[in-house]
Amino acid sequence: MKTDEVGKKIAELRRQAGYSQKTLAAALHITDKAISKWERGICFPDVSLLPKLSILLDSDLEVFISEDLKCEEWVGLIEIDECDFSQIVYDKPLVYYLLSHFLLVGITDIYIITNKKNQHYLSDEKFKTLGFTFYFGQPNQQRVMIFNHPWFLFGSNLSQQFLGAMSSCRNTKLVPENFRETVLFDYKNNYFKDKKKFLRTSKKRTLGRGMVCLDMSDADAILDAASFIKMYQKHSGLLIGSLEEIVKKKS
Repeated sequence: MKTDEVGKKIAELRRQAGYSQKTLAAALHITDKAISKWERGICFPDVSLLPKLSILLDSDLEVFISEDLKCEEWVGLIEIDECDFSQIVYDKPLVYYLLSHFLLVGITDIYIITNKKNQHYLSDEKFKTLGFTFYFGQPNQQRVMIFNHPWFLFGSNLSQQFLGAMSSCRNTKLVPENFRETVLFDYKNNYFKDKKKFLRTSKKRTLGRGMVCLDMSDADAILDAASFIKMYQKHSGLLIGSLEEIVKKKS
C-alpha cells in the first residue's frame, strides 16, 4: 500500500468513525494540517501516534503502514572497521545483532565498509541463504539505514522506532538517553557528502525508557552485552538477534 493509498484509507476510516479532520486532530493533540497531509499522501503519521490513532479509528493502522515502509527503497549500511564481526557475543557472532535490525524492517541489501577480515567472513554462503545481499563499498542511492558503531540495541518496540524514523521523510538520528546517536537514517543521500553536517542537522529522535543500548567495541563491553543476552534468553525463553528465527517468522 503506497503513501497516497494509506492517506485515502485514513480518510475513509476517519469519516466512518464520525471524525472531522479538526476533531481527530484535537483527539491526537496535533494540528488538522497534519491530518490533511496524511490524507493527501504527503507523509505517514508519526509512529508514536499509531497506537492511539488505531484505537480512535478502530483499525490496525500500524500493520499496513509498517508493511508499506518495508517496500520502500531503503538499503542498509554498516560502516565499522574497528571490531571483529565474527566475535561471539554470548551465542551469536557480533554482526548478527546488527544485521537483525535490518532484517526486522525488511532491509536485506546491505552495504559494508569494513576491513578485509570482516569482508571475508561476510562472504560465507550462510548469509545468502538468509536472504542478504552484501555490497562492499559506498551506497549510491538515497534512503540508507546506517550503523557506524557496533551498538547492541534491544527494546520491545525498537523496530517500530526504526520504522518511525524511516517514515519521517528527513535525515534522522536515533539517540538513546545518555548516549550519542546510534542509528542514522539518510533520506537524501547526504551522509557521505559531509558527515559532520549530517550529524549536526539530522532530526533527533530519542529512544524512550526501556531501551537497552550497549557498546560492543571492546572485550569488556562485549562481556556486558553477553551477560544481558544470556540472562534475557534464559528467563524469557526468547532469542535476541537470531537471524534464522526472524527469517522463519517472516516466511
